[in-house]
Amino acid sequence: MLLSSSSNSSSGHLARRAALVTGATALTLALGACSGSDDDDNATTHPATDRDSSSTNQAGAEEFGRYVALGDSFAAFGGSVDPTTGPAACMRSTSGYPSLIAEAPAIGEFVDATCGGATTVDMTQAQMADTPPQFDALTADTDLVTLSIGGNDMKFGAIVQCIGRTSRDAADGTCHDRLGETVSQALDALPASLDEVYRGIGERAPEARVITTAYMPLVPAHGFCDFVSGMSPEDVTWVREITERINTITGEAAARAGATFVMPPGAEEHHACAPVAGRYTDFTGHETSSHPMHPTGAGQRAMAEAVIATF
Repeated sequence: MLLSSSSNSSSGHLARRAALVTGATALTLALGACSGSDDDDNATTHPATDRDSSSTNQAGAEEFGRYVALGDSFAAFGGSVDPTTGPAACMRSTSGYPSLIAEAPAIGEFVDATCGGATTVDMTQAQMADTPPQFDALTADTDLVTLSIGGNDMKFGAIVQCIGRTSRDAADGTCHDRLGETVSQALDALPASLDEVYRGIGERAPEARVITTAYMPLVPAHGFCDFVSGMSPEDVTWVREITERINTITGEAAARAGATFVMPPGAEEHHACAPVAGRYTDFTGHETSSHPMHPTGAGQRAMAEAVIATF
């Protein structure tokens, strides 16, 4: 879910990078502080087609009568210019992977409860005014749930903000120096929080199949690109490590709960340093019409396809 590597850059380049990353952080954090308009629905609902709940079609693919999408901005956000639904502050896009999954013939009624900035706490507590707990969307007849959660528990916004403000040779230390212990403690606490999330889903939608989506990487596992050339090597290594760690934690929690964990095939090669047409995530979003530090349209399509392939 995070950033990449090295060589010296000009002060102008660093300033532009800092402005872009700080803007991305402001976007992410603002989602938890703003409220939507009064006439927005709390969860976006599309009616079911004429099909029985949780059956099998003629081709053998599983069908679902009621699909509920839960989670944070890696699920909610789509193209930066695409329409959104529900509370305005959630930025729940019609081109995020939940909406793309809902277009599949296997899906009946679709309820999108995702919201940018969401944490595990927001499953059971109101994230902001006019935005009820996401679990309120779950019902006994829900038979498919997708989930993207944990990144904001890990302090993603603080990490992005720090990297945007910290140069390669900063005298006051690296982001790892300043945030490493806080992020490590947050990651240590995350498994228990995720177990509670799965327990809550099971209580409210006992027959639902649960599919958990991974955080597609922003930074390549190896190598460099221009955007991150101002980062310290220590921060580059740290960001790679915590990206791997959060996907390990969320994947293991899904396995404990009997959920399916999905990462699009080859996602590690479609990071934000990849050629524009092949990016599943982007640093600035300028070249891909996506939100900074989030999945691109191609990334959301790839995730939707990966989920549908499990049906």
